[in-house]
Amino acid sequence: MSDRLKKILLYGVGAPFFFLFSVVLGAYLTFPYEHLRDFIVQEAERGGTMQIEIESIEPSWITGVELENVTIASVPEGDEEPTTTTIPHAEGRISLLALMGGTTEVTFGSELAGNGSIEGEFSQSEESTHIQATLDNVHLAGLPIASAIGVPVAGRAEGEIDLTIGAEAVNTEGNVNLTISNLAFADGETPIEIEGLGAGLTLERMDLGTLNFNLVVERGTGAVEELHASGDHAEFWGAGSIRLAQQFERSSVDMLFRIAFSDEYKTSSPRMEGLFALLEINPQVRPARTPAGAFQWRVTGSMGGRIRMIPSGNVPMPQAE
Repeated sequence: MSDRLKKILLYGVGAPFFFLFSVVLGAYLTFPYEHLRDFIVQEAERGGTMQIEIESIEPSWITGVELENVTIASVPEGDEEPTTTTIPHAEGRISLLALMGGTTEVTFGSELAGNGSIEGEFSQSEESTHIQATLDNVHLAGLPIASAIGVPVAGRAEGEIDLTIGAEAVNTEGNVNLTISNLAFADGETPIEIEGLGAGLTLERMDLGTLNFNLVVERGTGAVEELHASGDHAEFWGAGSIRLAQQFERSSVDMLFRIAFSDEYKTSSPRMEGLFALLEINPQVRPARTPAGAFQWRVTGSMGGRIRMIPSGNVPMPQAE
């Protein structure tokens, strides 16, 4: 190779690559990660439903970040106690190639309190949103679920989520397979809001054993193929469908939920004995009684509007017969 050709390669090819490498390395080392932390907190708290603290945020290779000791707390209403979630370690990485093609694609992973973890991928474009996640030993009590459903919940979840939600319903497909072991609801203190019962019902802790949930989504509609749990205090069933839209508020649900309480639970305390005696004569609850003595409600509505619980004791549910 001639000296002239060597100079051409050095200055014409090597120098630009070295300059680009220096720029990327410099940006990587001097990037204002403290400002990024503030931006993440600001965006997450924009809706006014949560508060976030991030102890530290550091770079991870070129396109990733690592977060340490993230605390997420719900914003309580009235006299409610905030629900706090602690994430000891989380990391995320964005795909530059996908970004150049107009798609946001992020891989993520987080270590949760109690040796649990969630890892997977998220991508979004104008045509679709895709999420794939693996849950392992996730403690529900450490997540802000109670504030979302209005009742304390405990248990350990594991399973797979793989959903593609298209801009058009025909392109929405996927499945959700989850198992929750040692599932329990209520704590003897928090009232459960049920339409027609005013302040709601205060229940003793209810052990439901292991819950299995299987959702299969085709052409925009998710059919619940299995939703069942059976424990010492009750047996629970669910059936119906969930319609998914890329704009979450346009998604909707139409499902039946049935629960049959054991005699052990009904007589677990004087309060529960009195409560079930009142349920027998309450005109708002009586329509929810099934011929076999269980309670059943239909839950229907849109995620962006009102979701109603309708007593539906006379509606057949083959899965529970």
